[in-house]
Amino acid sequence: MNLANVLIPIFTGSIILIAYVLGLIYFYRRKETEENLNWKTRLEQVLFASKQEKSAALSLIKDDPANESYFHSKLPKVEGLRQWIQHAGFDFSPIVLLGGAAGLGVGVFFVLFVIFHISLMFSVLVGLAASLIIPWGFLTFFRYRQKKKFMVEFPIALDIMRRALRAGYSADRALEMVAEQQTNSSIGKAFRMIGDKMRLGESVETVLTDMSNRIGIDEFRMLAIVFVLQRETGGSLAEAAENFSKIIHARTSLRKKIASLTAEVRVTAVILSSIPFFIMGAVYVVSPKYLDPLFITDKGKFLLMIGTTMLISGIVILIRMSYKDIY
Repeated sequence: MNLANVLIPIFTGSIILIAYVLGLIYFYRRKETEENLNWKTRLEQVLFASKQEKSAALSLIKDDPANESYFHSKLPKVEGLRQWIQHAGFDFSPIVLLGGAAGLGVGVFFVLFVIFHISLMFSVLVGLAASLIIPWGFLTFFRYRQKKKFMVEFPIALDIMRRALRAGYSADRALEMVAEQQTNSSIGKAFRMIGDKMRLGESVETVLTDMSNRIGIDEFRMLAIVFVLQRETGGSLAEAAENFSKIIHARTSLRKKIASLTAEVRVTAVILSSIPFFIMGAVYVVSPKYLDPLFITDKGKFLLMIGTTMLISGIVILIRMSYKDIY
């Protein structure tokens, strides 16, 4: 093979992936800049407003509660790529994720085009698909595992808080007691960060808001809402924590019931998703040369690309239909 015929497609694919990564970085930076400008504008409005307007702007109880970060963050919403990474339990920069995705795409393109001598267009498309789908699947898997682990420990933390509040401890001390008793768990780490930030002088509202967005779990956001509203409106926090604990236990029981009722559907989805791979492997074992036209001829490669796309789409739809969550 001529060297130019190898280098030109590699250079073209690299330029496309680099342009894709630069576009994502530009979009992320622009979004972050717009958010900072928005916060600066709101801060200036608060600083130069009257005392009554300042009190109304800083209060969580408004006619339009959707403007507040607690209520504005809807349940399925992800506020940004950095928070999506934090939801998965990691703390690296989004630039690292984008760089890894670009490197993965280039590697897949190199393997397909240079080693297996597959067409340029197919190699570029598969490389782009790999750089998009694999990192997303990686984060989704770890986010689901982190959420599942957190929800196992969360009712225990609520019981600790409820008993501490019933014993007469303050809300701040109850949060610290969760961190002290849940030392080797993810929820203990989260409550420890809350206690450290509060000791540094940050308000409870700000700390709970940041931690709610960092964890990205609906139940913890609901707990933050309970704490903030109780601090503004008064009332028995122990009673509110006890009622909230009952709600969380009911949601946990409902989630387990849903998992048991959909077990058959999930097993069926796994079987249906594995059938094409099983049949293709069986045909290759019985007659290895039978599938050669799919990988050698141009029409076969085109049909293989269409079939792979349809197969991936079907598997994604089956997974979305099988694994449902409660809201």
